[in-house]
Amino acid sequence: MNQREKIIDIASRLISKNGYKGTSLNSISDLVGIHPSTLFHYFKNKEEMLLAVIDIAYEELLKNVNRIIENRDISPEEKLSLAISNHISLLEKHFNNVNVLISETGYLSTKNQKKCLEIRKNYTDCFKKIVDEIKKSDKGYFKGMDTSIVTYGILGMCIWVGRWYKKGHTFKPEQISNIFYRMLTQGGSS
Repeated sequence: MNQREKIIDIASRLISKNGYKGTSLNSISDLVGIHPSTLFHYFKNKEEMLLAVIDIAYEELLKNVNRIIENRDISPEEKLSLAISNHISLLEKHFNNVNVLISETGYLSTKNQKKCLEIRKNYTDCFKKIVDEIKKSDKGYFKGMDTSIVTYGILGMCIWVGRWYKKGHTFKPEQISNIFYRMLTQGGSS
C-alpha cells in the first residue's frame, strides 16, 4: 500500500467512525505517521480526501456491475444474483468507504455532489437494465411491476446492509446475497 492509499484507508476508517466533521486532518496524519502539512502533497483539501474515499466504493461497484450486465453468457436472473452479491461483497471489502458514501456525501461541494449523484444514477440504471431484462424473460419475475420501484427496493435492501452488517457477522456476504436473491425470486421458499 503506497502512502496515498494508506491516507485514504485511514481517512475512510476515521470518517466512517466519527463522521466527516468529527475527523480532523491532524487525527488522520497522526495515524498515518506524517506531519499534517504532508497531507496536502496528496490532496488539495479535506474534501478531496473525502471524494477519494467515496470514489473507491463507486469505482469498483460500477466496474463490476457493468461487467455483469455486458456478460451475454448468463441469464438476467443470474445477473441480478451476481449484482446483489457484488454489492454486498464490496460492502464487506470496502465497509468504511461504503458507509462514508452513504452518510457523508452531504459535505461535498455542489459540484462534487452532482458528480456522486451522476455515478449513483449510473449504478441505479445498471440495476434497472437487469430488472428490465428479467421482466422480458420467461421466468415471470417482476412482470407488471414498475422497474424503478423494483430497482429502488433491491438497492434499498442492499444499501441497508451497511447499517447492520459488521465484519465477522454470523452470516457471510454470499449467504446474505443468496437470501436476498431468494426473497426476490422465490418469496423465500427453498
